[in-house]
Amino acid sequence: MVPGILLFVLLLVPTSADGEPKSYAVVAGKSRATFDATYPLGDFSGATEAVTGQLRLDPANIPLGVAGSVTANPTGLRTDNARRDSDLRKTLETDRYGEIRFSAEEVKSSFPSLAEHADVILRISGVLRIRGVERPTTWTARARLEGGMIWVRGETDLKLTDFGITPPKRFFLAVGDGVRAGFDLRLAPAE
Repeated sequence: MVPGILLFVLLLVPTSADGEPKSYAVVAGKSRATFDATYPLGDFSGATEAVTGQLRLDPANIPLGVAGSVTANPTGLRTDNARRDSDLRKTLETDRYGEIRFSAEEVKSSFPSLAEHADVILRISGVLRIRGVERPTTWTARARLEGGMIWVRGETDLKLTDFGITPPKRFFLAVGDGVRAGFDLRLAPAE
């Protein structure tokens, strides 16, 4: 009887391949970074698919944590208005600061593991760098497994002035200081 119980207990103990974070890479062309801004003459949104990055996590054991970073190229941000896009590149000084980077440090989840067809609510904390200024940032996100990949999307509210950015003006009217930033990422195993 004791050997049977011992075997059962050994089967419950994770092997070295289980419970270890794995590397996942952002899938080009299937991932994007977005923002929504307010302006007195009409709110606007922007997005870029120029998103890269690599994260280490275990989708079967989210409490183990997450490490890595995701980078967006601000030159690729488009708002559907060429003149506004040019103003945006000047405001973000894209010739000097060629990336917006989020480095993940902690994740809290509503469930301990990801599953197909069911979203898990996440709070992802870390450091966001825009135009050379770093600020602690927390994103509210949802994630799930989807066809061998991880799909994660989230958002947070930011203030431009927190990153040393003066909201741009046009016709004596300024873009709102508050911006809703978002992401929609597909992550594929990198190993």
